[in-house]
Amino acid sequence: MAAKPTLSIAANGAGRLLLGGAFAWAAAAKIHDPATFASDITHYRLLPHVATLALSLYLPWLELLCAAAVLTRRCERGALAILLVLCVIFSAALTSAWLRGLDISCGCFGGGGASTPLVISLLRSLGLGVIALLLLRSASIQSTSDLEDVLPK
Repeated sequence: MAAKPTLSIAANGAGRLLLGGAFAWAAAAKIHDPATFASDITHYRLLPHVATLALSLYLPWLELLCAAAVLTRRCERGALAILLVLCVIFSAALTSAWLRGLDISCGCFGGGGASTPLVISLLRSLGLGVIALLLLRSASIQSTSDLEDVLPK
């Protein structure tokens, strides 16, 4: 008997659009201005300078590739798993900055300005993580269901 998907088709599509769109938008802003993104990362005071520079150059491209994979449903489980891990890491960094009382820009969508309070950025990161988890769970159940249709009984 095939397992039921955990999300309706509409909820699944809306979740993909929201998650993929958010990460694509964030990636594009950071790709456009990696120096500002590097400065935003530095303000967290968590990483050495070399790691900050590498992260500012490569992380936006990873986000963009994962967003494209989620939106096109290509390599979706891997992309969703990566985005979920990124949301957990982002949430940990935001929590650390918030608890230390840092008044910094989250760096999530580029720009370098302190436009969004850290607690709001944290809630957004946690929300996107929940969406990634639900989509990953739904994709895994669907893959299991697909296997049941192919495997001999």
